[in-house]
Amino acid sequence: MSHAHPPAGASTRARTLLALSAAVSLLVARPVPSEGQTVDPRIAAMLDDVSAEQLYEYLETLTGFETRHSLSFSDRDDFGVLPARAYILETMRGFSDRLEVDYDCYTVEPQGRIPVEAELCNVVAVLPGRSERRIYVSGHYDTVARLQADASSGGGGGGFDWSRFDNPAPGANDDGSGTVLTMEVARVLAQSGLEFDATLVFVAFVAEEEGLVGASLHAARAEREGWRIDAVFNNDIIGNSLGGNGILDSRTVRVFSEDPMDSPSRQLARFIRRQAGAYMPGHEVRLIAREDRFGRGGDHTAFNRRGFAGVRFSESRENYSRQHMAADTLGGVDFEYLADNTRVNVAGVATLALAPAAPEVNLGRGPALGRGETGYHADMRWARSDGAVGYRIVWREAWTPDWQHEVTLGDLDGFVLEDISIDDYVFGVAAIGPDGHESLVSAYVRPPRARSDIREVGRN
Repeated sequence: MSHAHPPAGASTRARTLLALSAAVSLLVARPVPSEGQTVDPRIAAMLDDVSAEQLYEYLETLTGFETRHSLSFSDRDDFGVLPARAYILETMRGFSDRLEVDYDCYTVEPQGRIPVEAELCNVVAVLPGRSERRIYVSGHYDTVARLQADASSGGGGGGFDWSRFDNPAPGANDDGSGTVLTMEVARVLAQSGLEFDATLVFVAFVAEEEGLVGASLHAARAEREGWRIDAVFNNDIIGNSLGGNGILDSRTVRVFSEDPMDSPSRQLARFIRRQAGAYMPGHEVRLIAREDRFGRGGDHTAFNRRGFAGVRFSESRENYSRQHMAADTLGGVDFEYLADNTRVNVAGVATLALAPAAPEVNLGRGPALGRGETGYHADMRWARSDGAVGYRIVWREAWTPDWQHEVTLGDLDGFVLEDISIDDYVFGVAAIGPDGHESLVSAYVRPPRARSDIREVGRN
């Protein structure tokens, strides 16, 4: 039988905790099933507060502006992007005095799908936490609709004209659904009365349809100003349960995450499914191991490209005949399904925001993972996380996508799994707070080796 124990340098208190734990067989390092997450009644109450009626009310108003094309500037108060963003801003300001809501604006030059110089504004609501680490929930509020080409022009019957801002583009599902989900998560968490460790940021991004413009500008600002962003829950096309192929699925939702297998994005996806399993067991999170739908993109990618962990939530069954069309109306949104997807977001965001930060495992020159005194063990070290009272060690076979085994520990900063090869398994550790909330897993992974260019005599 293989046993797990702290490294030789562990404190007396750590050894005492281990001895007590070992006495009840918690630290035996053989495969064990997860005991699941502790359900926090405060988070369960937040899920009950999510309202399909509220989601409908927000979306009915947003689709009433005819279009939210990023360049649909107008003096009318019932048309275009300006009154739409004002509605989002004023509505979120009304949720709670705790929310700090404002525009996040950038003036961009003509480029790509933006033919003129324009001021583009995200709408950002911040719920300050005890720490500066940030967790984002987002959707994009801009829309675009296909312009049907004149058949006599030989254009084949359809295409985009990105400069036309006046085509009817209600964008109920793409991405009014993600926008109102973000608004509802902001309302529920701001009105919960809880103080979170993390700072929560709720964003309605602009100009996603023009090439992830609003998200890219915001992510660049975050990198430039040194913000710590632990997670981005991006929601895009999230409210339709009836696919264009006639298949109805209101019980699952997809979460897309970025390669490689142990990227921060992939750890976030695993975390979301774990929390959904505890709080929404009848609503399955389907993990998709690619950054987005095939050949398509979303605002989370702008954050992943700058080293922040982002994922995309999307409905399981898309109806392409409604996307980027005037037919993308309220009738294509299942509000009970959208409410369940909102609850999955709330469960993940609230748990992560109440938990300590993830432990740091890159100590010194790389991941603090060795072979122990014998050369055949898995010897893990980490830096303790502020506010953590324990840690959860996880590991899996290196060819397997999800964690298979786990051990829960006390307040330690190292651990040894006997006779477990670091060549054959992948390892990680998560921090646990006093109320049982867990951080993301920090995985022990090494970056790819640099290419070796060998010089030959007589060859430049």
